[in-house]
Formats: sequence, structure tokens, C-alpha cells
Amino acid sequence: QGLTGVNAYDGHTGWKIEPWQGKKDAEALSEEEMREIVEDADFDEPLINYQQKGNKVELVGTEQVEGTDVFKLKVTLASGDVRYYYMDSDYYVPIKIEKKRMIRGAEQEFETSLGDYKEVAGWYLPYSIESGRKGSEDRQKITIEKIEANVPIDDRRFQKPARD
Repeated sequence: QGLTGVNAYDGHTGWKIEPWQGKKDAEALSEEEMREIVEDADFDEPLINYQQKGNKVELVGTEQVEGTDVFKLKVTLASGDVRYYYMDSDYYVPIKIEKKRMIRGAEQEFETSLGDYKEVAGWYLPYSIESGRKGSEDRQKITIEKIEANVPIDDRRFQKPARD
């Protein structure tokens, strides 16, 4: 569609701009959206230091995802939400994540596929992310061109903009 949306979180409050919904002004995130953005702000995901975060990780078994051998991990977050991580058995990076979310009071299943990993400051990060409802052809694809680590960012970038 060629439209750019924004989701922002400053550690306390969150806001969004959704031009595909005909909304050009920033508006506060809903309670569900805030919960999700707080979880997403955990940059190293729920597996790193999982015990300190109050998460539980269980090895469910081994499977194949699109021809790749994976370890299937059940991750129960401190909130009680459950996610399944499919970890590449050679590189130990997630190539697929399944999770359930409440949307407008109804539980929905989502899956995210991760790929095109590159090393950035000692971390392997995906440059290709594709997500959507489980089993749906309608998917959002994100291709990352550049990732920079430890770059200073002005806190004002995360402040909700004033209305036009």
C-alpha cells in the first residue's frame, strides 16, 4: 500500500499512527496493544534470562519447519501467555514463533516466520519477518535494510506528536 505506520513506546506510554485506517494523527494504544508492545520491547525476547523475567521454557520436541530441523520450545511468559518457538537446530535462532492473542475479546492464533539472519554487534538478527494469522494467506512482510547497534537516539523520538 505504500503507507507507513508507527507504533511507539517510551517505557511508560504508547501511541500509534495507522494511515491505512484513515488516521493520520497519533492516538493512544489500547490496553491489548500496550501489553503487546511492552512484550515486544523486550529486545532479546523471552528466552534470554528467561528465569529472571519469570518465564518458563520447556523442550516440547523436534520437528521440521520448511525442511529445517528445529527444536520446539514452549515458552510460558510471566503473564501466563504461551508462545511456541521453533529454533534452528544448527544455529539456535528462532525461525518461527506461534502465539495467541486476544483481539476485541476473541482469541486469535498468529505465527511469525523469521529469516535472513545477519550478525550485528555479536547478535544474529533477522532481516526478514513475515507474520499474520495462522493459516491465513494475508501476511505482513517486513524486510529490514539496516540495523545499527548502540546508536544514540533522542528520547523525543518516542514522544507522541501533537495534532496537525
